[in-house]
Amino acid sequence: MVDEYNNLHIGVKVNAVFQGLYEEMETKLLAAAVVGQLPDVVQEKFEYMDLYIEEGLLPPIDDFITEYDSKDIFPQMWEAVSRSGRIYGIPFAVNTLIFFYNADAIQELPSSWEEITEIGKKYTADDNGDGKMDRYALVFWQSGFHMYAPFLWSYGGRLFSNDGKKVVLTSDAMIKTVTMMRELAYKHEIMPKNWTDFEGAQAFLTGKLTMGPFISGGLAYFEENLPWKLKVAPMPLINGKRYSVLTGLALINFSKNKKKRRAANDFILWLVNKENTIKLFERVGYLPVRKSAVGSLEIKSFLRERPNFEVPIKELAHSRALPHHREFFKINQLLQDMLERIILEGSDPLLELQKTEKAINSALE
Repeated sequence: MVDEYNNLHIGVKVNAVFQGLYEEMETKLLAAAVVGQLPDVVQEKFEYMDLYIEEGLLPPIDDFITEYDSKDIFPQMWEAVSRSGRIYGIPFAVNTLIFFYNADAIQELPSSWEEITEIGKKYTADDNGDGKMDRYALVFWQSGFHMYAPFLWSYGGRLFSNDGKKVVLTSDAMIKTVTMMRELAYKHEIMPKNWTDFEGAQAFLTGKLTMGPFISGGLAYFEENLPWKLKVAPMPLINGKRYSVLTGLALINFSKNKKKRRAANDFILWLVNKENTIKLFERVGYLPVRKSAVGSLEIKSFLRERPNFEVPIKELAHSRALPHHREFFKINQLLQDMLERIILEGSDPLLELQKTEKAINSALE
């Protein structure tokens, strides 16, 4: 996309530099902020924007947003990049959380978490008789809050206190959430106790894992690389309710120079024009950020051939953006560590929640 932009726009040269995956990139970005060497344009997670906003490093861009763009981009996505009524970025690589299934193994897709727990026992097996399970029904990625947010919301819980200054991890809703996840491995035994995220992904590719929640940005890759038929569905009902997570990246502009800032904004809006929105959706699985793209003949034709891609669009109606905080990056790392101890090490959920709540809130004081 950058090469195409550079070929089309004489007088502007964009130099794209890969900085690693999300967590590695964020670490580098924080270091760059300290020494005053931030790049002009960054793909930043929605929930990581606050520190740069509060430190005055990321100015709002409301004045640059046209009325057409304001109405054409989905309101839920604008909410993800807005703070106190001001817009600080443009939604770009956006995902919803959906459920992936091995359609060669599962004929009827369960609609609720209770059904998944029940039928999961059929797809967990010791194939070679060595006393160790070779196949599991599902796995939960221990990648932080976004994977268990739908469960917490379904139980009526939240991550932060009403004033947003503290985390609330010892609520009944959070205890129910992490206990339920732990029981999948230790009570129902339909989820591995010791697989890392990488091992879980490899097991899914090789058919040793039947189902699980994934971000929609993995759709194209999985459809093209899985040796079996993929079927996707909305997140299952939990406690009679359905929630998904709206997550992803915003394009943000750190430029201070007036001329550079204008050029960077032009580049950002070009990246999310209708044509590029369609390409990102069809080639990767990122949600179309524009209503005009969803209503286009190109996407309607594409969905007839690739019906799985319609699920994340419909899931948008059930999706919430993650809560945000200036220290969300660090908070999320501690939540990820906590979840790994609960699932991979079998730690007591309540003790881990109490310990992590105390550690995070002490750091926030």
